[in-house]
Amino acid sequence: MNNRTSLAKLRFLLALLLLCALGDAGGREQETGGAALAKGRAMWVWNTANTVNNIINNVGEYRAVLFDFCRSPHGNPDHRINRLFFSCRDALQSNRDALRDFIVEAQKNGMEIEYLDGDPSWATYNQHVGLARLQLVMDFNAGAGSENEKISGVQFDVEPYLLKAGKGYLPPYWDTQKDSVWALYVTAMDSCQKFIDRSDSTLRFGIAIPRWYENHVGNAQLYILQSLVDYVAIMDYNENSSVIIRDAENEIKNALMLNKSVWIGVETKNVSPEPETVSFHEEGVLYMEQELSRVMAAYGDYPAFTGIAIHAYHYYASLPLTTTIEARELSSSRTMLFNAAGNPVRSRTTIQYQLDGAMPVEIAVFNLLGQKVATLINEMNQPGLHRVTWHTAGHPPGLYFYRMRTPKEILTKKMVVIN
Repeated sequence: MNNRTSLAKLRFLLALLLLCALGDAGGREQETGGAALAKGRAMWVWNTANTVNNIINNVGEYRAVLFDFCRSPHGNPDHRINRLFFSCRDALQSNRDALRDFIVEAQKNGMEIEYLDGDPSWATYNQHVGLARLQLVMDFNAGAGSENEKISGVQFDVEPYLLKAGKGYLPPYWDTQKDSVWALYVTAMDSCQKFIDRSDSTLRFGIAIPRWYENHVGNAQLYILQSLVDYVAIMDYNENSSVIIRDAENEIKNALMLNKSVWIGVETKNVSPEPETVSFHEEGVLYMEQELSRVMAAYGDYPAFTGIAIHAYHYYASLPLTTTIEARELSSSRTMLFNAAGNPVRSRTTIQYQLDGAMPVEIAVFNLLGQKVATLINEMNQPGLHRVTWHTAGHPPGLYFYRMRTPKEILTKKMVVIN
C-alpha cells in the first residue's frame, strides 16, 4: 500500500477509540429531538433508452420533463432534486457544446451535475480507462467559458465484486481472489482522487458502494476506502428504513471521523428476480417517503450525511404514489408525526403524519412563548399517510414547535425557520 493508505490505517486505529462516543445512530435523533440539518437530494440518471442523449440534445420535451420532475418530484417540491449523477460519456467525447448548454440550464434550475461512469474492470486491469475518463472531464471543464458551464464532480460506479469468472472479465476474480481484487480497487480509487487533487481541480470525487462492504472486507478496509475519496454514495437498497439506517451506520461514523460525506441511496427499479425488498418499486412514493423520513430522523443532524440519492430517473419518474403497499395497509401500523421537510425551513415546509384509524386531528404551530401562530388542520381524517403545508411568510425566524393532537395522543416536534 502507499503512504496515504498506511496513514489511513493508523487513523482508523485511533478512530476506533471514538466509535463508542458516537452511540447508536438509529436512536440519536429520537433522543435529541433536534432539528435536522438541511440536506440535499440526488438522482442517478443513466442513458437508458438513449434518455441522457435526448436530454442533452434537447430532443422534444426530454429536457423540460426532467427539469419539471426535479423541481417537484411526483408533485412535491419539498423533495426537489438538487444534484444529478449524470451518465454523459458520449457528450463529453463528441457533443460538448450541447452538454455545456444543458449544464447551464440545470444550474439555473438549482441542480449540480456530476459525471457518472464506471465498470468493474476499472478496479483491476483497466484502471487506465478510469483515469482517462477523469481527464475527459477535466479537459471539458478547462474549455468552459464560465463556472456555470462546468461539471461539479465525478462519481465512479465500479463494483469490483462483479469481477467473476465466466462473465467476460479477466482475473483476478472476486469470488476466488477477493483480497487481491480489493487491494487493486483501493489503489485505483486512490489514484483517481490523487489525479484530481494534483490538477488543482475543484472537482469532487465520489464512488458508489454497496451497503455490505464491511461484512465482506471488514470495517477497517471500508474506513481506508472512505479516507481516500471525497464521498461515498451507499447503494443502501432496501424497502425497510430500519435496515437502511443500520446498514449505513458504519459509513456515517467513518465519514464523521474523516470529515468526509455520505449519500444514502435507495432503489426504485423493478429488481426481479432479486428479492423484492431491495426496491421501493412495489410500494410506491408515499411508502418510500415515509421510510425516508425515518432515515432523515436517524441521520438528519449528522454533518457527514449529505442527503438521499434515488436510483434512478428512468424508474423513479414512473413510480406510482401507492401500489401494493395498500394491500399491506400502511395506515394500520401506528399514528406518527414526522419531521418537517427541509428543516431548517425556508418559506414553507411539508409536515407528514400517519393515522392508524379514522379520527379528528388538529395540527398547529407554536412559537417559543407557547403562542399558537398557525392551525394547519383541524378536522376529521381517514387512516393513512397525510401531509399539510405551512407557509412561513409573516413569521420571524426562530425555533417553532408543531403539535398533532388526536383523541388518542399528543405528538410534538420542533423546527427552525430561517426566512
